[in-house]
Amino acid sequence: MNILDIAFQIQQLFILIIIYEYIGEDVMISLRVKDVYSSEMHSLIVGKDTPIEDVIKSFVKKPELRGIFIVDEKTQLIGVITRHDLITWAKFMAGVPQAKNVDDISESIRVLSKTAEGMIRKETKDAAVKLNDNVNIALDKMISLDLIDVPVINEKDKVVGDLQLLKILKAILEKGKK
Repeated sequence: MNILDIAFQIQQLFILIIIYEYIGEDVMISLRVKDVYSSEMHSLIVGKDTPIEDVIKSFVKKPELRGIFIVDEKTQLIGVITRHDLITWAKFMAGVPQAKNVDDISESIRVLSKTAEGMIRKETKDAAVKLNDNVNIALDKMISLDLIDVPVINEKDKVVGDLQLLKILKAILEKGKK
């Protein structure tokens, strides 16, 4: 991921915030995840014991991927590896930065984990949305977790697809024209 990709993704988040603030509930109220999501995955799904270098190699090979979802042996979602996690990992791999406080040390230990499960932050377990959820729920999760793609799960917590920011934006614009 290069600096232009990061800048583009930040721009997308700002657009999301502006649309959410100015268009608001009137347009969003009737949009459900099932109306917008894609069952054709644009994210990488890996097992919790997958070595982190294998995860990153797989992610790098497919630049169209937007997220990394981690599942357990029952293929239930256990968390997400975020862009922040990947950037922090790259920072450490490019040269060891100085830890400024205890949180920096803890962050270092987490992102330098050997497996996918070790790299996820606990709060990303709640990144998923369900098919009948309102799109507002997905938008809130995207903002709070800094994601542009969230996992869509079924009633058994199995990933059935992903919901991309771009698809939400398109749906909002199309709904706004009506």
